Amino acid sequence: MKVDPNQRARLLRLGIPLLLAWGVAWLLGIAILAKVAIDLRAELRETDLDTELALYATTVYGMTWFDQQGKFHDEVLRLEHDLLDAPYDIWVVEPGNPPTRHFTPAHPRFNLTDFTQLQTTVMGQGQDVYLDGQDTDGKPYRLHATPTFMDQGDTSTPKAMIITVADPTPGQAAYQAFVQRIVGASALLGILGLLVGVGLTAWSLRPVLAALRQRERFLAATAHELRTPVAALRSICESAQRGDEAPQLALTRMDGLLRSATHTLEDLLLFARLDAGASLERQPVRLDLLVETLLPDDDSVTLDAAATVVNLDPRLATVAVRNLLENARKHGAAAQPHIHVTVAGAQVTVEDQGKGFSAELLARRETDFALSPTQGGTGLGLAIVNMVARLHGGSLRLENRAEGGARVTVQFLE
Repeated sequence: MKVDPNQRARLLRLGIPLLLAWGVAWLLGIAILAKVAIDLRAELRETDLDTELALYATTVYGMTWFDQQGKFHDEVLRLEHDLLDAPYDIWVVEPGNPPTRHFTPAHPRFNLTDFTQLQTTVMGQGQDVYLDGQDTDGKPYRLHATPTFMDQGDTSTPKAMIITVADPTPGQAAYQAFVQRIVGASALLGILGLLVGVGLTAWSLRPVLAALRQRERFLAATAHELRTPVAALRSICESAQRGDEAPQLALTRMDGLLRSATHTLEDLLLFARLDAGASLERQPVRLDLLVETLLPDDDSVTLDAAATVVNLDPRLATVAVRNLLENARKHGAAAQPHIHVTVAGAQVTVEDQGKGFSAELLARRETDFALSPTQGGTGLGLAIVNMVARLHGGSLRLENRAEGGARVTVQFLE
């Protein structure tokens, strides 16, 4: 059943806040995770470069020394071509006026001339220094400075500084590429999360939509089923007022219509309760005996049944079988309706000799059986039977017999 515009608007008013709440929570979570990943990557980038610079400085420290006369020795260091050819500048500088550069790179990558800003921390406090900056040509660098001492004698006072300088640009480029990948992945996850949010919102609103459809079905059924007796009652009253019909006859006809309308109202209320999900009171029941008690005393109905015990709700099962029999009598052959009932296992089959069901009705799925009074055989009776069957975990099946007539089978789950 389609949802009217007013109901659709109400669903949107309910769904949009849910979708917004989900979207904000999801996007905020993705943004936090992306920020944490980017910050960790930035920290690792700096840590990796600083570790490598410190490793080179330690290697230089082990391959150079100052003798007792304060002479600097770098003979072992100069034999390590792999170290000297690494993409770093290595300096050994002893502060003074002017400073003494004991070791300098053969082909410096950075134009650095003044290291006086390092003296206080490195020489005065004996601490390592990590520093970012730009050389005189504007080229960015990452610098590490560590103190080195005399080979013998006083080791508490630094003698010189070992300075290693590297280009941070490759690491920054890799970091930028990582950031771009994280942003792209976060955007993709954000879109995917929003789509999931739309699906979850639609799924969460299914009970609301079902309730709206239930109300529409009940109102439509009530309007249709009561329109006919009300119109007939009005016609009888007008006929009696004009004197076209005897008052006693009019009252008799009105009493019959009121009884029929009362029965219809009871069925409508039962339909509403079943549509809302009525609870079952199951108990073991002899299904064959239950069906037999509902048959008329005449020979218009034949029964073929074996003793069968089924765990079901006898009250609802009685309503379902009675409606099947009433539909068969209503739509069977007009001259002499003959109905055959079969009880086998947990199912009851009712066959008549009428016109059968339309092709459109037979093409519908059994879960689609609902009130559609404009099509014969799919009114309130079968709607109730279908709901009773589904509440028992069973099903309702409609067929046309090859020799003519309809066959309706209700299956109860044992």
